[in-house]
Amino acid sequence: MNSRIILCLVIVAPLAAGCGGPKFVKVTGRVTHKGQPVPSTQLRFMPDNGERPSNGLTDDDGNFHLRYSRTQEGAPPGGYTVFLTYVPSNEEENKQIPPKASKELRAVIAKYGDPKTSGLHYEIKKNGQYVEIELK
Repeated sequence: MNSRIILCLVIVAPLAAGCGGPKFVKVTGRVTHKGQPVPSTQLRFMPDNGERPSNGLTDDDGNFHLRYSRTQEGAPPGGYTVFLTYVPSNEEENKQIPPKASKELRAVIAKYGDPKTSGLHYEIKKNGQYVEIELK
């Protein structure tokens, strides 16, 4: 009978461990500065636990959605430090179009480029969470 209990624990324990909250939640949001959208900016949500970050890229209206990998949307619930990098498009780099962000805005984005000094910290708690980021 003891071997049956041990066998049952070996089978049931790993299944029970996976019964917690969702592993990933969908996260969207918007980045603005002085009420205006911040375009072409990569966001890295670096988890407080040191694991892999989730990333997003703002569109022309400052909107983004996070991805954990190519196949996995969202981010695991938890606390995150966010840092930013301006990402010019190919057309911008080839001078086919003017920069989407002014020189002043690119300097503001650069202030948030280091995770140690960005000062942006958010708690991801629920599926469908919307994060508003206003750059100062």
